Amino acid sequence: MRTRRGVRCVRFGADLEAPLRPNFRLLFALACLLAPTNALGQEATPLTVRELFSNPSFKSPEISPDGRTLAVIHFRGDVGLILSRPVAGGQATPLAAIDDPEIRPTWLGWANDERILIGAETRMREAIGVRARRTRLFAVNRDGSDFRWLGKRWPRFGDEQMSVVFEDDIAHWTPEEPETVLIRFSPLYRDEWPRVMRMNVASGGLRPYGPSKANVTEWHLDEKAQVRVGIGIDAGLDYVVWARVTRDQKFEEVVRHPVISTQEVFLGFHADPAKIYVVRDLDDRSAIYEFDLRDKKLGKLVFSHPEVDVLNIHLDRVDGRVLGFSYVSDSPQIQYVDAAAAAEHRGLLKALAADLGQSVELYTRSRSRDDKRVILYATSDTQPPVYYVFDRNTKELFPLIEERPGVGPSRLSPTKRVTYQARDGLSIPAYLTLPRGRDPKQLPLIALVHGGPHARDWIHWDPEVQLFASRGYAVLQMNFRGSSGLGTKFLEAGYREWGQKIQDDITDGVKWAISEGIADPDRVGIYGTSFGGYSALAGAVKTPDLYRAAAGYAPVTDIELTLSEESWYGARDELTETFVGGERGDKERLRASSPLRHAERVQIPILLGHGTDDPTVHVRQSQRMAKALRDAGKDVSYLEFPDEIHGFVLESNRIRWYEALIAFFEKNLAPREAAITAAK
Repeated sequence: MRTRRGVRCVRFGADLEAPLRPNFRLLFALACLLAPTNALGQEATPLTVRELFSNPSFKSPEISPDGRTLAVIHFRGDVGLILSRPVAGGQATPLAAIDDPEIRPTWLGWANDERILIGAETRMREAIGVRARRTRLFAVNRDGSDFRWLGKRWPRFGDEQMSVVFEDDIAHWTPEEPETVLIRFSPLYRDEWPRVMRMNVASGGLRPYGPSKANVTEWHLDEKAQVRVGIGIDAGLDYVVWARVTRDQKFEEVVRHPVISTQEVFLGFHADPAKIYVVRDLDDRSAIYEFDLRDKKLGKLVFSHPEVDVLNIHLDRVDGRVLGFSYVSDSPQIQYVDAAAAAEHRGLLKALAADLGQSVELYTRSRSRDDKRVILYATSDTQPPVYYVFDRNTKELFPLIEERPGVGPSRLSPTKRVTYQARDGLSIPAYLTLPRGRDPKQLPLIALVHGGPHARDWIHWDPEVQLFASRGYAVLQMNFRGSSGLGTKFLEAGYREWGQKIQDDITDGVKWAISEGIADPDRVGIYGTSFGGYSALAGAVKTPDLYRAAAGYAPVTDIELTLSEESWYGARDELTETFVGGERGDKERLRASSPLRHAERVQIPILLGHGTDDPTVHVRQSQRMAKALRDAGKDVSYLEFPDEIHGFVLESNRIRWYEALIAFFEKNLAPREAAITAAK
């Protein structure tokens, strides 16, 4: 039984599956100490933008290596506070505050039992020709003393120049040497390739740990902190893996193939140091294999899934044995092959389902050095992330904190899988969210298009979906051709189809929802970010009669312009031509698929948003689109966010965008009669 949000007394019957015991102790959440709570059982009301898109009350809860202390990031607006408290309960202690608006804490971790590292993001002022962001690494002691930045100045270039671009990329936590961690070091303004460095967590001092090798851009360490695999892409656009069995051996090239290939890609280390795990295609789906480093040959098949690509392999931290494999079908799944791990996972899922009143996905967030105390988090499409502590010694599970304590399942709408046929017969998997408590007929519809395009949607906690659904909109998310995770043929079917067959798949999904009676054909909107924003604008150009309004954040608007921005994206190459196009003679096709070139065709209101520091899609893409629409006399609103990225760093900007977005659709997708009345 729940007494109030964030504080729960739970009792389970004796049928609880082993290894969990039926009695659970209460652990007070940090949210109860520092944030107001909301009672459950309230009537479902539209979710506010602030409830969904403010910084979470708490982020990145981490347990100390000795399992005694919890550290967490607590947000108050755009200010990030670092807090700690005993895992067993007690007063929370403020350790540090990061209140510089240009520095945003993103994660934390324990370097040892006393020292906490904090990763943060900030602007890279010294970037030439582009606006960009970089990471920073801070540290503070358990008692709040010695809070400092661990980076180093680079005097040759003045105080604003730093020695590393991504200094918070932890390669290994080195528990056997608690005064240091290993980081992946990327020098600025020096003719060096990345390498692994040992950093002193008290002073930030660096010393070389691993090699530097031409063309190697990514080094991987095994559980024993040995640098044993390097990955890079050479000038000929070949994917190359260099590896060694022991630390005293030289690195040898073990894998080489074109980047656009279904051959071996490094995945992880094997318990046998003479082997690694790789991913490669099997019957059109990526599967996991062993790979022998001595023979440089593919070994036995380890795991495959008949319908989707396999994502990862889960290994025991102590002995390296395989515990299971992860993939995403309609939601993230782990298929365990270790009996003890499977039994524990089943027991935890059963306990959480009883506590939360629904089935959830379960993930590990942090664990103690001996693996006996673990921070887990549970989530689903109708459950924002909620954290627990699991004690393997006592087999007890303690509720800890909730990211959004005011957003309960009773106010959220479930998502289900649907399938429709594209016009050429291709089966398109999609996800439909219907507003809770509404008759699923003739609803206003939002076509919510994912980015990428080489990404995919699945059933999970999605604040954008819930924002629309709580206001009575049906939401349709399509995994159009070109989406990833669904096999190589499905992915390749989207190559060079920007605005063409991909757009047809999106159009056909909307028409399916209309034909099923779900969507009101007079009240359909389309929205997305990045490639999703491009698709929203392409829909407004290509099928202007299908939609009443379209919105895009950080959209590509001119494909030809994107491919020409070498200072922003790098020179156009074989990869770009394969995925998008751009070779000689392709100019007309690219222009035909670029919304910027056809602003005069738009017949509906448009909302655009973009951050000026976007390192992925240049802000001029939205600036030029807004101008073209205005020059053509179209209804367009454009919001620009200084210093923002391909997404949002500041809570205030995030809230500003989503408040504008929902107001835009509520105005433009209102019933015609209401819209006419409001206009009078």
